[in-house]
Amino acid sequence: MNPYDAGMRKKNDVTENRTETLIGTAVVVGGFLLALLLSRVRIHGLHAPLALGLLLGSQLAGYEPAAIVGGIILGAFSESKPYWQGVSAALLYWGITRIVLIAKKKCRPTVRFLIFVLCMLVTLPISAICGTEELLYGLISLSVSMLSSMCFRRIALTVKTVSHTRLITDIEQIAIALGVGALLLSVADAAFLSWSLPVSLLLLFTMVAVSVRSVAGAAAGILWSVILTLYTGCDPMLIGSVALGALTASVLQEKGKMLIIGAFALSALLFRTIASKEPYMTGIPNLLCSALFFVLIPKSWIAAIRNRVDLRLFTEQMAAENVKRTEHRVSRELERMGKLLGGFSGMFHTEPEEDDVIDRWTVQGALTVCRGCEVRRLCWRDPDAIQEAITELAEEAAKGCRVEPIDPIDENCRHFSDLCASVLLAYQQAVNRNALDKKACRQTGVAERQLSGAGAALCSYARQMRSRSRSMSFADRRIRERLTQAGYDVEALDMYEADGSELISVSIRRPIRTRHSAIQWEIEQSCGYRLRCIRTAQNESCATFVFEQDAELHAAMQVCRTNAGKTVSGDATGECRIPGGYVCFALSDGMGRGRQARNESEAAIRLLFRLYNAGVEKELVYENVNRMLLAQNESETYATLDAVSIDLNTGDAELLKYGAPPSFLLRDGQISAITGEALPCGILAEAKPSVIRMKLKRNDRIVLCSDGVQDVLPEGVEEAIRISEEEERQTGDALLKLAEERGGSDDMTVMVISVA
Repeated sequence: MNPYDAGMRKKNDVTENRTETLIGTAVVVGGFLLALLLSRVRIHGLHAPLALGLLLGSQLAGYEPAAIVGGIILGAFSESKPYWQGVSAALLYWGITRIVLIAKKKCRPTVRFLIFVLCMLVTLPISAICGTEELLYGLISLSVSMLSSMCFRRIALTVKTVSHTRLITDIEQIAIALGVGALLLSVADAAFLSWSLPVSLLLLFTMVAVSVRSVAGAAAGILWSVILTLYTGCDPMLIGSVALGALTASVLQEKGKMLIIGAFALSALLFRTIASKEPYMTGIPNLLCSALFFVLIPKSWIAAIRNRVDLRLFTEQMAAENVKRTEHRVSRELERMGKLLGGFSGMFHTEPEEDDVIDRWTVQGALTVCRGCEVRRLCWRDPDAIQEAITELAEEAAKGCRVEPIDPIDENCRHFSDLCASVLLAYQQAVNRNALDKKACRQTGVAERQLSGAGAALCSYARQMRSRSRSMSFADRRIRERLTQAGYDVEALDMYEADGSELISVSIRRPIRTRHSAIQWEIEQSCGYRLRCIRTAQNESCATFVFEQDAELHAAMQVCRTNAGKTVSGDATGECRIPGGYVCFALSDGMGRGRQARNESEAAIRLLFRLYNAGVEKELVYENVNRMLLAQNESETYATLDAVSIDLNTGDAELLKYGAPPSFLLRDGQISAITGEALPCGILAEAKPSVIRMKLKRNDRIVLCSDGVQDVLPEGVEEAIRISEEEERQTGDALLKLAEERGGSDDMTVMVISVA
């Protein structure tokens, strides 16, 4: 548990208070400006129902209406005819609600609504001063203000909870659309020459709405155009132009912003309004103004809004976040288990001790005989000299040599034969005891390394899980749509980031009539960069492919083989692509021939690739392949293993050899032999591989050969490779042909790894 930090807590409180202050200030200023604008939307010039509806709706949502009241009062005098009835109703309503709050500390929404209606009714006679007709408009204003208050209340509640991760419902979206329509009406008279602010805002809002909600956004744009046309009395051609542009843009909204803008421009051309001098038309000034601001809106903002208003996208986002939280929880448990294993490994930690047990036991064996001798003091007068003599005597006796008394042992000692027997027995027991101690120390050392390695692997995998972030961009939908258009039945598609590399996993329902290269090409066209396939898996229902962005270098293998006696070859080869730009190639030769040898070689390669994919450290991979193969075998069988792992981003390579013959590096016309002395896999638990590290470059090639080739060409492999290079023949085919000409009868395999 972290200690309590009062300074940090105080700093966090200051930051939170500052944020709340900024938000509160923005709400007050926004409410004042909005009330000021809505005060311009009047009925018969003397009534502003939308501003009063904003006052009631904001207070029903829990906002303090003082700033809105100020906006209403200031907006009342912005025109030549002040609306005294509205100002009086606003002041009376605000005053009564404040008195109720002071008296009861609480005022329910129903009570607020009734107070507002009573205040409007009480102030209606003010409208009657201007005539009976104004009284009728006052009643209409009362109805509009009550209806609009419900809309503004919904908008205010949405703004209040916008920071929460939740879906904006359809009712809230309709309320926001109506609120935008009211905002357009508030600036309806802002026009200059052939440019109109409300039309520019109408086009901008429609473009954003189409980008966010497609057809539903187009419907909102059509609604705004109808409201603006009815209020301003402009040519209804504006409705048709906006409707055609919005519906066309809804079809093209996945293709990008420019096509959306082009759809509105084409609509204006068809309706012949693009060159119109009338400001309330989709003319060039209005279109350019709206297009400029639409292009400047970041894609991330549009994506964030779309994720809030689209139920399907919101569900996908919530599912991805749930998966991420689950991964984080699992990663913490894995890390805790890894640390626990690392702690357990300390139980097996032993330091080799410098023990003189052989000397002590040997001297004790001599003393058991010499204690009964009356002349013992003469022989043991110099303890160091007698100890050296007894040790030398024991070593000679253990070798089976004839022994004689050694100074200072008396030459005529009558107990010499018993002394030799006792010393030899003690010496052999001490040697056996030392051997057992060393074996136990090695075993505990192996256990310590295995547990610490497993713990480190779990901790590393846990960190990878925490660093993995799932991509919520629209790229996955573009990939899915492109594959669907290409005729593939996509069952699942997932894009996520691991170890700084973006991975794409796609599952295609079978049957698949093309290779994965065609699927890879379709995804590359959608992503815009080259990919490489790192994993494939198939079952009866679908095939799964995992791709990542291609690395700087490319590596591919070519395998040539012959079978002894036309039976199953005992040699096995394999290729493993690992996320992060790594690749591993392996060649293994099982003992003997036929199916049993093939099983052994395949098991060695399978274990190697499994450990690599699990994220185990390379040193542990090299050691565990041998131990796991040894534990897996029921009979005394073994296999050679020749593996090359390459980092395609840097060119760093490691050659792993378990009893494998030499390999050869071809670079710039020069041939270099790569040798390593090590036992094959599966013989001894203590067997360790030979590891050779090097840096590969473009156009390098590595040739791996099995024992069958090396046995018949002990000194001719390099010459055969050189000749094949000069004659521009396939190296693998040339080596196999030469080996067969020299009488090769064993399983023979040649793997050529090319780096480009």
